Amino acid sequence: MSEPSHPLNRPLPPDVAAGEAAFIQFYQQYAVFSLPWAWRRTLIFGSIGALAGITFGASHGLMVKDWWEAIAVGVVCSLANLVLVGAGPLLGALFRHTIRPRAMQSVLLVGAVICGMILGALADDFGNEFHDRYMVAHGFDGPAAGHALEDAPAIVRRGLEYSRILLILFVASGGLALHAYFSESKRWAEHWRRVEIENLSLQKAEADMRLTVLQAQVEPHFLFNTLASVRSLVSTDPQRATQTIDALAQHLRATLPKLRAATGAAQSTLGEQFAICASYLDLMQVRLGERLRVDIRLPPELRDIPFPPFLLISLVENAIKHGVEPKPGVTHVVLAARVVEGTERKQLEVQVEDDGAGLKLGMGEGTGLANIRAQLLTRFASAASLELAERGAGGVLARLVLPLEPAGA
Repeated sequence: MSEPSHPLNRPLPPDVAAGEAAFIQFYQQYAVFSLPWAWRRTLIFGSIGALAGITFGASHGLMVKDWWEAIAVGVVCSLANLVLVGAGPLLGALFRHTIRPRAMQSVLLVGAVICGMILGALADDFGNEFHDRYMVAHGFDGPAAGHALEDAPAIVRRGLEYSRILLILFVASGGLALHAYFSESKRWAEHWRRVEIENLSLQKAEADMRLTVLQAQVEPHFLFNTLASVRSLVSTDPQRATQTIDALAQHLRATLPKLRAATGAAQSTLGEQFAICASYLDLMQVRLGERLRVDIRLPPELRDIPFPPFLLISLVENAIKHGVEPKPGVTHVVLAARVVEGTERKQLEVQVEDDGAGLKLGMGEGTGLANIRAQLLTRFASAASLELAERGAGGVLARLVLPLEPAGA
């Protein structure tokens, strides 16, 4: 995976940073072997090293009763400790900021740690020799002579001592940070996955909010249209108005619980939406009498297919309002669903067809169809579509195509 384009001089996201936010680890808020990481690390551990050097110089001064020597030993030992903890990280920061190819950068960072260990060892030796010269000048014995190499226990002790020194040099020179450096890409990958999941969750919440608003527009639109159609019969045909009101009450008892349950972007099934449309068409048949003929075709295997609420009833309402009502005589409305082959996967096609008055100027630009298109865009992006076309024999065909989801999804 390529290195993330995150500036090295900026703190990392908390889930990418290699350390905690505590003071002793605040440098790990930055990318390992970056310049902010290196100088902050050197400041923290260099301060500890300087305190150790000053303490060592003070103990020397107490021993030899010479405070000028104490200051000199303290300064030299402090500088040696500063080189020990800072050389490797600062050299590594130089490589990380200037070398772009990841493979070459990784090799040079390992080399920087090794160079830091060497420089740290040389600085430590210099500090020890500087101190030993003062001790010899005051009549104290120099460093003890080494054990003979042929003495096996001495070799073991020497090996353990060198191992301890190398471990200290490795840790002090930033060797432990190599693991954080090589695992940084993995932490970035996990971070971006979490960000993507959070963004998707946010987008879903926003989409649900938009759908709630859109559906809240459709529900009163549907009810008001139905009541307006009943109102026109009250003065002209009271008996049919009464029958229509009874049918409306039955329709509302059957559909309002589903409408309320669907408010807020809940998913419904194709069978439920067909049932709402069938109930509405029954109501319209009571009002329009023999003028309306209905044909509903829903294969049983498609009844439990997930289908967005409110889409289909709007198309059926349009067929009644713009196709059936303006045309004298008998008009047929066909509501049908089937599965069709798409370019990449199977799709669900639902058609509302009428042989009524046909398309008129401006038809298809109203609130109902705009609402349907907005819902399709919010739910399915470009994977769903609504087409409105004039039939060759008169009337209108509304064709709704959306991705086929398995039942129970």
